[in-house]
Amino acid sequence: KKVGEPARPLGCEERRYYWRGWRLAYRVAGQPQAPPVLLVHGVYAGASSYEFRRNLLELAEDFRVYALDLLGCGLSERPRRRYEPEDVASQVEDFAREEIGVQTHLISSSLSAALVVPTAVRSPRLFKKLVLICPTGLGGGLDRPSGRLGEATYTLFRAPILGDALYNAIVSRWGIRYYLGSMAYHDPKLITDELVEYYYRTSHQPGAKYFPAAFVSGKLNFGLEGLWSRVPHKSFVVWGQEARTTPVSQAQQFTRKNPRAELKVFRDAALLPHDERAETFNEETKEFLLGNARGKTAS
Repeated sequence: KKVGEPARPLGCEERRYYWRGWRLAYRVAGQPQAPPVLLVHGVYAGASSYEFRRNLLELAEDFRVYALDLLGCGLSERPRRRYEPEDVASQVEDFAREEIGVQTHLISSSLSAALVVPTAVRSPRLFKKLVLICPTGLGGGLDRPSGRLGEATYTLFRAPILGDALYNAIVSRWGIRYYLGSMAYHDPKLITDELVEYYYRTSHQPGAKYFPAAFVSGKLNFGLEGLWSRVPHKSFVVWGQEARTTPVSQAQQFTRKNPRAELKVFRDAALLPHDERAETFNEETKEFLLGNARGKTAS
């Protein structure tokens, strides 16, 4: 049965941007003359800029904030196509150049934090500073091509009946609650019925399975070895101490391989420290972007 669209967070202006013929949705808040910040959500079933709902308006006190729904996610178009790592880099690059139009700060989460690195390397003048939240790409499996098993999984997911059944099992309310509790959040009290319902609705929109199908089958895996060290920007690498998908043991790799990066580990947070520890994250991020970065301590 048809599921209604997810509720829209208040306080932002909704806009559209056309990327290679596809319609992308984004939200914008803050004064037009303020320095811009682009928010890029992570990659998972039901992903959207809703991930930044506790950051957008707070950051907009000091910045002009743009929160993009990637192709296949949120309120953007969700075409049936083969999604590849370069899609994310190209969307971010083109959006920054064509829609923002001036040098912007970039905040990106989990797998997307790795997928935006190529555009920072090849078009460094588009960006000012980077904030990467629990990035993948230096170990942990998400840095390697998926191989034959991935191709078989991808084919299965894209099949009309069996693929739909498999996808619907993952994005059932129980499946979403399990994922949020076992991977995304450290504090179970944050996994409210309202949050589960939002992810449920987003992941049940027409065409919503194709982007996460690419992720689950490893088609969006991307390695940063040899690339991350070439990022010329000052970078703030943010980690949740309880993260499981990208354990904090991987965090030191990012500061070791790029001296322009500083690390911040947030206690009592997993994969989404910007949500679980929103107040502290917003404060630390503002300080970093405005030029008053603190030392490499844990909060």
